[in-house]
Amino acid sequence: MAKKYLVIVESPSKTKSIQKYLGSSYEVIASVGHFRDLPPDKMGVNLRKGKEFEPTYEIMDGKQGVVKNILSKAKKAQLVYLATDRDREGEAISAHIKAILPKGTKTKRIRYGAITKKDLTEAIKNATEIDDDLVNAYEARRILDRIVGFKCSWPVKQATGGKSAGRVQSSTLRFLGEREKEIRDFVPITYWSIIAELLTKKKEKVVAPLTKPTKLKVNSKKMAKEIVDALKKGPIKVSAYEKVNKSTKPYAPFTTSTLQQCASSFLGWSPKKTMTVAQELFEQSLITYHRTDSKFIVPEVVQSVRVGIEDKYGAKYCPSKQWHYAKSKNAQEAHEAIRPTDISVENPGSGDSNKLYKMIWKRLVASQMSEAVFLRSKAEFKCKKYVLSTTGSTCTFDGWRKCWDYGKLEDYTVPEMKVGDVLDLIDSSMTEEQTKPPSRYSEASSVKQMEKLGIGRPSTFANTLDTLKNRKYVEIKKKAINVTELGIKVVDFLVEANFCFVDLGFTANMENDLDRIARAEVGKLCVLSNFYEVLKEDIARAKTIKEEKSKTNYKCKKCDGLLLKKFSKWGEFYSCENYNNKESKCDYRADVGKDGIPVEKVKKVTVLSDFDCPKCGEKMAIRKGRYGEFLGCSKFPKCHSMMTMDGEVIEKSKKKQSKKKKFWGKKKKKK
Repeated sequence: MAKKYLVIVESPSKTKSIQKYLGSSYEVIASVGHFRDLPPDKMGVNLRKGKEFEPTYEIMDGKQGVVKNILSKAKKAQLVYLATDRDREGEAISAHIKAILPKGTKTKRIRYGAITKKDLTEAIKNATEIDDDLVNAYEARRILDRIVGFKCSWPVKQATGGKSAGRVQSSTLRFLGEREKEIRDFVPITYWSIIAELLTKKKEKVVAPLTKPTKLKVNSKKMAKEIVDALKKGPIKVSAYEKVNKSTKPYAPFTTSTLQQCASSFLGWSPKKTMTVAQELFEQSLITYHRTDSKFIVPEVVQSVRVGIEDKYGAKYCPSKQWHYAKSKNAQEAHEAIRPTDISVENPGSGDSNKLYKMIWKRLVASQMSEAVFLRSKAEFKCKKYVLSTTGSTCTFDGWRKCWDYGKLEDYTVPEMKVGDVLDLIDSSMTEEQTKPPSRYSEASSVKQMEKLGIGRPSTFANTLDTLKNRKYVEIKKKAINVTELGIKVVDFLVEANFCFVDLGFTANMENDLDRIARAEVGKLCVLSNFYEVLKEDIARAKTIKEEKSKTNYKCKKCDGLLLKKFSKWGEFYSCENYNNKESKCDYRADVGKDGIPVEKVKKVTVLSDFDCPKCGEKMAIRKGRYGEFLGCSKFPKCHSMMTMDGEVIEKSKKKQSKKKKFWGKKKKKK
């Protein structure tokens, strides 16, 4: 029996939970994420006048069955609820679903922040239409990224051997590459560190390093010894002493970025793993939507958290007024921060999902707790023109730290002293040290930097780092991001060509423009046109630089031309500059040998077998493939016949049809 209402979500793992809450009148099915996209083997974006930036969408490979199921169920339903995720990606998937549905199908868009009966009931009650502005923002991003990928990757590949360039990945690679260069170019400075052990009148020990002159100014052993000798002669007097109570406000609830950073710092997880586990928690109805840049929590949840704090920790841990957190730039306040759907559930399970859930639960609860109070103490000691100092901090009221117990707290108080007190010197040390280069970015700190610079958005942080790893532009070693030689070559070329998308300010402004499209403040075509006008000049400049870089002084051995250095998926090689010359075409190629010297390509020796080709009768040759040795026709590529080493004919599978089946209806025949 057909259901009255059809609800289409993104993930199959959500369907059971949502079905349970909505009841028997509803049928819940999944689109399994995106099912329609730009074609994988061509740009799919029209750049001709009159049809500028018009995308061509195709059903993705393997998703034909999903589409068939959606169409079959939609025909029988009275109303189709589009219940994909509430971000731009989700809005676009809903728009794509609506585009393939039969004409006349009634649809409504519903948005929910958590998979609970209350949220879903409220979403259906307030069902609306698709937000075209949000879809336009998604489509603009997709088109921008496709144009950059298709138009800019080729010159990058030819100039450096890198696999691709990308609007977000390249700007991220730039700041990672700049840090890598700082480390490589770093020249250490030698200095001497001086530490004194002092004894107060009450016989309490104090460890105080030298602070004046600063450590970098103590740049010789002779100078360090003079200071140590002066300390031994004394006197060393207390020149300043203070104790003060300082309060610290709790952290805000999690956004996508801060969740990834904390999971990396305290659980040792990559951003990708964090988002995978968070997705599972969301689909299990345990947390709200996990792709958000908002710190906002709805008032009724804040109130329930405050009541829970009093019950669990006591009244002193619940401040008289609730905390409010500043809105992040461009954050969508209709969204909430990441929080548990039910605050009364503290430990829903075990394993990784429970580790992340507990962190989310503690972050939310702590965000509404009283300030933590610390006793900060500081003392300075003077000996002639030299100054030593020491600091301490002791927690006198843990406040929100009672719940948020990640990270260590310093617990040391400087002993009581009075200005003018003379201290005894127990011992002093002088150690030769060197300055250290800046630290490499970790995955957590790179996400923080991406957010700070305005590169990408919550949904793209983890994928961007994955792309750089897959392209072999970066490697993760001991949690640090190391930029490879290939990554540096790509960055250098992108910067030299002055591509607009590696200008960090330009990239941040482009993200703002995408947000403005979503808010209906600017048109999609206006943003795309402005970007493409700039990019065309960048591409022309890059091609010129690429051609200059490829030139060498090596002579071709077949003609009078010079050799050009080029790249293929197998690596570097030399090709004659007359390769494309119609009048005197030269196909000479050479390998890149030691020290870059051209080396003649060694022709492969074809070893023939005793078997004849079943198609053309020529001898079969022994060849090697990814699965081992096999027999292929010696006349390849004219003949594609293949056999096993035992002479059994291998039937090739039929090639996929180049033309994809369209699912947006049949074209009417012209009368």
